[in-house]
Amino acid sequence: MKADIDEMAEYFSQISFDILDAHRTVVEPGKKQLDTYTAPASGLVFPLRGRARMTFDGVTYEMEPGRVFHAGPRMTLDKEVVGDTEWEFILVHYQVSDSDKHVFPHSSSHYELEPGYNPHISELLKKFHHTSTMSGSLQSLRAKSLFFTIMDEVLTCYGKRRNEDSRELVEQAMEYMNAHYMEPLTMPSLAELYGLSSKQLAYLFQKYAGMSPNAYLIEQRVNHARELLCTTACSVTEVSAYVGYSDPYYFSKLFKKRTGVCPSTLQRCFEKNTG
Repeated sequence: MKADIDEMAEYFSQISFDILDAHRTVVEPGKKQLDTYTAPASGLVFPLRGRARMTFDGVTYEMEPGRVFHAGPRMTLDKEVVGDTEWEFILVHYQVSDSDKHVFPHSSSHYELEPGYNPHISELLKKFHHTSTMSGSLQSLRAKSLFFTIMDEVLTCYGKRRNEDSRELVEQAMEYMNAHYMEPLTMPSLAELYGLSSKQLAYLFQKYAGMSPNAYLIEQRVNHARELLCTTACSVTEVSAYVGYSDPYYFSKLFKKRTGVCPSTLQRCFEKNTG
């Protein structure tokens, strides 16, 4: 599943945990292991190159650079290297204190983050791996500090990527409404096209367009109706139907509310001025 950035930031900023180990592993193409289990501790997989397919408790993830994966302890695990190149990754195991396990259940969950490929994260990971293999309290402190820096970078990039994707989704929804405004569109059906709930679509529209999706649709319909009233001989009833409203009385009320003038009045004024 996809992780929520705010929940992840809260989780890693507030839990008490110890980094147990960090392994950098290279696996040959075609290698497969089925019916195994994850470690007794929580783990984060940072792909460096190649591709692999891992299934945690029946849920499959396609692993490749630009993505980060989390798995809880003692989960069923199937794994397979995909393609004809080696699969290289860094696996970090960490242990959450017993008091935090119930407050922050993310330690026992599987999920993915998608920050996108970032050379800076790769360099930080290599430095972190090298530091974590060295003994001593100071080195442990440095390793934990690097881990926080890595997670900060991952979550920051993930947040920017999600914002870009969300903005693009809103732009696509607007284009769809521009092309289908004359059809009987509903917000639930529109949201479903993009795999969202009506509430999620409304939130994204308000964030990136400054209005609700329904308000945007009405704006498009009214603009097209105004153009038709001023450039054609269509009746108000015909214009109403053309822009997606089967009830011309409702259309007239809506049009006047948005423009300050009744559609029939606008039409007469235009005919008078051009007659």
